[in-house]
Amino acid sequence: MSPKENYEPPLRIQIIIKNILIIMAYTLILTLFLAIFWYPERYLAFQEHISNLGGIVSYTSSLPNTTSMYIMIVGFGICGALALSVSILYFTNKELRGRIPKGILTLILAFGAAGIAIPLDHPLRILHLTGAACFIGGFATYNAYLQISSTIRKHIKGWSNVGKGDAIWDMILSIIVLTILVVYFVFFAMDQIMGGIAPLGPLLQKITVFAMILAYYFIDNIDI
Repeated sequence: MSPKENYEPPLRIQIIIKNILIIMAYTLILTLFLAIFWYPERYLAFQEHISNLGGIVSYTSSLPNTTSMYIMIVGFGICGALALSVSILYFTNKELRGRIPKGILTLILAFGAAGIAIPLDHPLRILHLTGAACFIGGFATYNAYLQISSTIRKHIKGWSNVGKGDAIWDMILSIIVLTILVVYFVFFAMDQIMGGIAPLGPLLQKITVFAMILAYYFIDNIDI
């Protein structure tokens, strides 16, 4: 069977979902850069968590941080709404493969974005921390699920039909995504237990977010 005969076109709803998530990725990147620009003191990207950008006051000097805080609230609020819309699309379209786990993971992602929108130094700090874990964990796990399901689908079809290089690339991405996810959560736990002195925690947080965004672009529409 030739690759063309074996080709399975993506559903229109899959293309819509991918476009929504691409918009969410752009929104996230824009939010972070604007929040850094309006942060009232120098933001130490390798030493501070993303959450610091949305605080009521700046982390080091306790300066008023109103503008950056509202940028984070609006930006992550939009991300949450977009993720929620994707979750609803999964739950309501029975023709999508793996729609239940994908719907649950994007719902967790939406909840996480809503939690991050709550300032870190707000009395409801626990909701922010829970949201941060859910957002990054949900994003990374969803991405890993897509990568792994893509690898499995291509393996079932036969590498000769989809291209061995393409299938191997998906397998490598799956391993990278899972490794980043595990390493991040190890350092996230260490950072919380050690009171913010785990040196690689903030850096790994950013690597995780941008690696997930980059890896997402390599997912075929049919695997969404």
